[in-house]
Amino acid sequence: MVVNLMVPILSVSAFLSVLTYFLTPNIARKLKEMNVVGVDVHKRKRPKVAEMGGIAVLPPLMLIPASVYFLSGSPLVLLVMLSTSLFAAYGVLDDIMKLGKYAKLVLSVLIGSFLLVLAGPPAILFIPLLILTAAIGNSFNLFAGFNGLEVGCSTLTALFFSLACLVTGNLVPFYLSLGMSLILFAFLLHNKYPARVFPGNIGTFTIGGFFVGIALYYNLMHLLIPLLALHAADMAIKGSSSGFFSSSEKARTRVNGKNILVPRSDYLSLVRLVLRYRPMTEKQLVNFFWAISIVIGVSTVTVAGVLL
Repeated sequence: MVVNLMVPILSVSAFLSVLTYFLTPNIARKLKEMNVVGVDVHKRKRPKVAEMGGIAVLPPLMLIPASVYFLSGSPLVLLVMLSTSLFAAYGVLDDIMKLGKYAKLVLSVLIGSFLLVLAGPPAILFIPLLILTAAIGNSFNLFAGFNGLEVGCSTLTALFFSLACLVTGNLVPFYLSLGMSLILFAFLLHNKYPARVFPGNIGTFTIGGFFVGIALYYNLMHLLIPLLALHAADMAIKGSSSGFFSSSEKARTRVNGKNILVPRSDYLSLVRLVLRYRPMTEKQLVNFFWAISIVIGVSTVTVAGVLL
């Protein structure tokens, strides 16, 4: 039955993608009217851009698993919706209250523990899975800060994750992650350079929660983790220099001409490390990481098809 759902589920996903495309600029305009904005710090004129644009992504993204559940009856899909909702709420709190690193740590542990209790893993795997759940949920919020970086890499991750699920015969996760990639692509068209809307923490944590739900409840961590190599490297570098849950920077980047320059400071990230050795424009930088994401994605799908 699940195999026969290809056409209806992809049709729903395509419709929700189009809806996201037209919904996003309207929500962005309302957010600017409400002064919910962020400064685009990597532009010389530092324009104000609508923040919390992930509000436009959340409803369509929730409708993907709802549609899959209605058509397939797979109960695990409801847990994907739960994971997405919890991390989205976490993102809203962070957007509104600007949570500190200890509050983020506590929330991540509480959400991860609750989701794991529902998953019921062996006791010996609880702590490793809790660490993975917290890391994945937060990673899309940390590997960010440039027009189209987080949403573009997330779109590619979702696309290649869906293909890895397809070649390994995991059809329901394939439908979920492919639908996600279509919705994120629609949002990316407004978020790419020069961005007209930022996803905000609600957007990045929603993405993280969706991935956590699929990987955890469908036992697909082994397919997702290789696709998050860039996110893992960024978390490791940031964690070693400023703490895993800290989003503060000791010294900001600056624009010299068109290139982004990184000041010599203790604060490091994957992006800053690249820019330290090769100054680039913002667009070049994002394209560079998109290209690496494609290479990682193709490699992951190829290995999954051959070995798994």
